[in-house]
Amino acid sequence: MQISKRLVGMHPDKVLGALQQHIDSGHEKSALQAIPDLQLQHPQFHNELEQTKARISAKLVEGVKVLHREEAQVFRCVNCGGGLARQNPESKVVICHYCGCDAEHPAQHIHLERWNKALDLESNFTIGDFFEFEGQRWQAIGVQLFSGRLKEYDDGEWETNFARYTSWWMLNERREIAWLIDDGSVRYWADKYIPERPSLPSKTDKKYEHGKWKLEFAAGEFSYQPKPGEGHLSAEKSSRESMPVRPGGSSHRYYVSAETRLNANGEPKEIEFFRSRKIPDDDMLFALGKSTETTDMKRWKHSIIGLISALPLLLGMHMYLNQGGEEVIKSVELNASSTSVQLQAITVEEPGTMFEMNAVVNKLNANKWLGVNFWLENSDGEAAYAKYLEYWRETGRDSDGPWDESKRGFRWHVRVDEPDTYKALVSVEPGSTQASSGFRLTTEPNRSSTTPFIIAAVFSFLMIMLCRSKIKSIGAVAASIAVKVKRRFDPAGKPKRDIQEQMS
Repeated sequence: MQISKRLVGMHPDKVLGALQQHIDSGHEKSALQAIPDLQLQHPQFHNELEQTKARISAKLVEGVKVLHREEAQVFRCVNCGGGLARQNPESKVVICHYCGCDAEHPAQHIHLERWNKALDLESNFTIGDFFEFEGQRWQAIGVQLFSGRLKEYDDGEWETNFARYTSWWMLNERREIAWLIDDGSVRYWADKYIPERPSLPSKTDKKYEHGKWKLEFAAGEFSYQPKPGEGHLSAEKSSRESMPVRPGGSSHRYYVSAETRLNANGEPKEIEFFRSRKIPDDDMLFALGKSTETTDMKRWKHSIIGLISALPLLLGMHMYLNQGGEEVIKSVELNASSTSVQLQAITVEEPGTMFEMNAVVNKLNANKWLGVNFWLENSDGEAAYAKYLEYWRETGRDSDGPWDESKRGFRWHVRVDEPDTYKALVSVEPGSTQASSGFRLTTEPNRSSTTPFIIAAVFSFLMIMLCRSKIKSIGAVAASIAVKVKRRFDPAGKPKRDIQEQMS
């Protein structure tokens, strides 16, 4: 919920009341984040908003989440009074995630306009949240948002694309640091390591993806002093081997990367090596404690299992219903004078017996057609079933040369519900232009149409793909921990461009 977007532009008489409603609804963090915008938009309420900010700040200080409170330094932001905590003794700087103020320096000495792009405090994941991963408890203590260009060699040429990613600084109870990365579609777990032969890959090395990044936003604790717009270079490749994540731990495929932080002149300032691996969405949801989404994904997975199980059942049912019987083949010569020619006798002993019929002609002259009336007659001489069959052949010539098209056969199924002995009869339709032709009828009992089974199999396959898509969609949305950037407003009330707009 982005409260500043809702409140800025609202009638002045309603602003304070609406802000208090958001606070009463439990959105203290977002309300505190919105106050700087409201003070710019409504300077007449400056004192009232300052008092509201002080009340919220006092409450937030009490509610700061830490791994071990006795080891953390809890204090207020020097600019807005929001509750902050320094949890890692090695952290050199703390940046407020409410107003963007650098806690190491007074507010007037930093570029708040650049930092205050706005971390959405109502997002899926934010500073202070816990993360259960491989038996350890981690807490997000800082976040950085990078955007830039990623270059990779593919299909014989270099391709460059715009990209962005979120890097969360994670701290566990043993004060170890790791990084949780979200590139918008996949999450990665990364930690530092020292290669046996550390070296920077060449910028033209085709085995690596080369990135050039700019820091767009940062908040929380860091082991160095982040600078707005600072540059970073990266080179990453997938390793062919597996490496234990920690001594005694299981092995995983991983990526290795070298990352270079640049100074103000664009020169290398610090080089670090990382290894990272993908985190499946299932593990992300468990680590984030999202039981509802996990249950939804399990339900869709069970649906897939049920649909997959239905496929062999359909095959078995089809084979059972299509065991077949003795084929009966009868051929006759048909001509224009043929009327009521009996082909064969069909005996039906059980109600609902299915027959497969296959009727073909062996001769069709060019541009002629032959109509055949087919019917089954019961022992009382009554027609129990009838079907019209029209055979044809068309020929001609066009720009591509001569062509020849024809319809010489029909295959269909007949269900007979009354036990009896039936006569299969045919006659030639008056007006047929084909003078004569051989006609052959093949009948086989206990044969049913494969169309319903094909439709059922296709439906099952489509449902499986739909379930897979649903699982992927739920996982991608619920497991996302990317920083959300919201619009800010200038004193005139006009929305400023967000990061994505500034980059494009």
